Amino acid sequence: MRIRCAQEDLERAMSTVIRATSSRTSMPILANVLLETTGQGLRVAATDLELGVRTEIPAQVERGGLVTLPARLLSEIVAALPPSAVELRVEEGTAVAEITCERSSFEILGLPGSDFPRMPDGDVSWVCELPASVLRALIRSTLFAASTDETRPFLTGVYVTAEEGAVRFVATDGGRLAVRRAPATVQGTLSVIVPGKAMHELVRLSAGSEGTVRIGLVDNQAVFSLEGVRVTSRLVGGQFPNYQQVIPREFKQRIRVGTELLRAALRRVSITARDSATVVRMSAQAGVLRLQSNTPEVGRAREEIEVEASGEPMEVAFNARYLLDALSVLESAEVWLELTGPLSPGALRPADGPDYVYVVAPVRVYG
Repeated sequence: MRIRCAQEDLERAMSTVIRATSSRTSMPILANVLLETTGQGLRVAATDLELGVRTEIPAQVERGGLVTLPARLLSEIVAALPPSAVELRVEEGTAVAEITCERSSFEILGLPGSDFPRMPDGDVSWVCELPASVLRALIRSTLFAASTDETRPFLTGVYVTAEEGAVRFVATDGGRLAVRRAPATVQGTLSVIVPGKAMHELVRLSAGSEGTVRIGLVDNQAVFSLEGVRVTSRLVGGQFPNYQQVIPREFKQRIRVGTELLRAALRRVSITARDSATVVRMSAQAGVLRLQSNTPEVGRAREEIEVEASGEPMEVAFNARYLLDALSVLESAEVWLELTGPLSPGALRPADGPDYVYVVAPVRVYG
């Protein structure tokens, strides 16, 4: 194998794939990246058997081949090289790579490329296409609500569905639920649970992109294709809960409030909410929303903000962190806070559109 490529292209490729590697495994090759020549240049790929990322860069191929090299070491070397042409040589029958750039030369030990786990490479059944900016918004407004409890794996990912010109991303940890819908070009249907790690990577890899993303399935894995990068992810097994039945269809009180106004007030009042649930009590009457927290061994806080409120006044206690998580991703200037009862779930919705709903369970308080 012998190729020449630009240092900046190789550095960018390493940055793209490196988070899919794994050093915590009994398979040392998973800490490596695969370098493989193609008809168009050089393919760079990494996988931890759950998440796979690959990309291609232009390269002058003098002799084809493949090899795997330690990802962290190679990334550090490439980042330190001057912005010039990089030559990589691997003698046939070996896994020793010689890397040269101007007057710098390195020799590093790898493992045979033929031993690298193959990422799904069959015919992808593409289901939908949407702008990368929309994908980022879908993930950011739902992923935070996913569970971190590995004993319930079906709640640790994002439930992705696609049908009739729209996609939905849904996440829940049992105490809260986030649902966001967006229009998309859809062919067929989709109903899968994608692990949180893959979702985090998609946000990172699509950062700043104004292109489009295609979502599909191959070999029972989800595939995301975006601007020269392909991400594959295993699917989470299990049945996602029937989330539709959790979303309140009616409410007894509806409060319209500025998003930043509520967020700032919650941050301040929650300073003295030092219990495990960060409890903040909320009640609205006569155009004023009152927020209170009280931790006997710490102190108490109270704040009032102006709102528009209609319906039956009531006091409800919520986990302030749960509300702040949602308010930090809501893009609308104002939100609706819909209450159904002191011990019933409440809902947050953007005031300017129906495509997002966040449901949060109340906290039972005494005294």
